[in-house]
Amino acid sequence: MKNKSKTYILLVLVLGVWGTVVYKIIEALNPDVPAYEMTGLSANADYKIETQVDTFSIRKVDRDPFLGTIVKDKKPVKKVASRPTLQWLPVEYQGMLSNGKKNKIFLISINGQQHLLKIGQERDSIKVLSGNNKQIRLQYRYESKRFLKLEQ
Repeated sequence: MKNKSKTYILLVLVLGVWGTVVYKIIEALNPDVPAYEMTGLSANADYKIETQVDTFSIRKVDRDPFLGTIVKDKKPVKKVASRPTLQWLPVEYQGMLSNGKKNKIFLISINGQQHLLKIGQERDSIKVLSGNNKQIRLQYRYESKRFLKLEQ
């Protein structure tokens, strides 16, 4: 009999706790909205718009306010003279002869004359830097440029 009375007491407590939890959830989802009363709007027709321009000026700061150090003027940046555009000789890449991966010989037409050159060789100040079947990279003085193979 003692166990049944304890069970009933615990059942009442559990139902009370769960009832309180459910009540709090329902109250949170449906809050009461206070009623607002509409008050009459008062309109004032005698209003004045003040228009004043707020002026300010920016001054050069000689001292850093946080560090207390003196700010030095930066030196002007020197402009680097650009190189003049380089006029290339008429160059045409006509193809490549190959006896494996290491022995590549390129057929290049410079000023209408055909030359056979390997990578690193130079003719008429034009040096072969790299190349493959489709394109070649040449250097003339300080400028390098890619040339595509002429399709025939």
